[in-house]
Amino acid sequence: MLLAMKYTMTMLLLVAANTSFAGINEANEAFNNGLYTNAYKEYSKLAEQGDTEAQFRLGEMYFEGKGLPQNYKKAVTWLRSAAEQGYVGAQGKLGSAYLLGQGVKQDNSQAILWLRLAAEAGDTEAQFYLAKMYYEGIGTQQDYREAIKWFRSAAEKGSADAQFSLGNAYYLGNGIESDYILAMIWSTKAASRGHVGAMKLIALMHYYGDGTPQDYSNAFKWYKKAADVDDASAQNYLGELYRDGLGVPQDYNNAMKYFRKAAAHGDAEAQLNIGLLYLSGLGVAANDSEAVKWFKKSAAQQFPLAQYALGLAYAGGLGVPYDYKRADYLLRKAEEQGIEDAAMQRKLLSRGR
Repeated sequence: MLLAMKYTMTMLLLVAANTSFAGINEANEAFNNGLYTNAYKEYSKLAEQGDTEAQFRLGEMYFEGKGLPQNYKKAVTWLRSAAEQGYVGAQGKLGSAYLLGQGVKQDNSQAILWLRLAAEAGDTEAQFYLAKMYYEGIGTQQDYREAIKWFRSAAEKGSADAQFSLGNAYYLGNGIESDYILAMIWSTKAASRGHVGAMKLIALMHYYGDGTPQDYSNAFKWYKKAADVDDASAQNYLGELYRDGLGVPQDYNNAMKYFRKAAAHGDAEAQLNIGLLYLSGLGVAANDSEAVKWFKKSAAQQFPLAQYALGLAYAGGLGVPYDYKRADYLLRKAEEQGIEDAAMQRKLLSRGR
């Protein structure tokens, strides 16, 4: 009798386990096929039954707004449930939620706690975020060596973000001996996965000849890759290469085209560059008023070179009425941000009153 009961209970447990396993597989298949409503229904049922993977997947759906309205608080509820039961992916996601203050009050201590748990269990994303916290000194004392350890672990698992961060650390020599060759190797790995920051770092290294022969053509190629995915700073740098004829025939029209693309994203340097083209009449009809308009846009973002240019415009009555006070104020702001020539211009302005 006792043996028969034990056998029956064992069979029931096996049936339940197999049913759960089949359910999560069906839910995952539905999700992967874009059938989010079906996936949500199945995940919800399994999550209520305590299935940790379903809880994690349901949390991710709420977090990303896949097939239902984005809701960080509900996401965190399910992620916490799975995390407290030891589901590694949920621990990492919960840690990043605390780091970013999504669905919970921002808490660096809780972020480190959960990210470390997941990172030590091998979660790639958690390793990257933990490294980032050590690298930037967020919620903990800045520790480049600890950051590099976790960046490397995530990079070796294929994280493009970590590969770029490791490459950038090698480039800057933060927490590790500067090595341009390794910087190029890791950045190239990240760029091959579409990482825009890595593309720009490779372009920069080619531009200055860091760890590779100086090659403006290659710098242009990599800035173009980043610009083509609508990165504003890359669009500005591409415009500068066209303007200066570096790595490509000089072309003021294309320079203006890319400066405008970047400026549309609010890039302050591109706004200044547009103003300079109008001021000099390169590729466009010279127009002092239009130049000042763009200087103002850039200076409003506290860009020091734009403050300097706008200060000179007020000092010379160029495109705006002469205004000593305004000129001196802008030149002083530029001086405070490291534009050395601004101090001399202030002296000349004062003498000429």
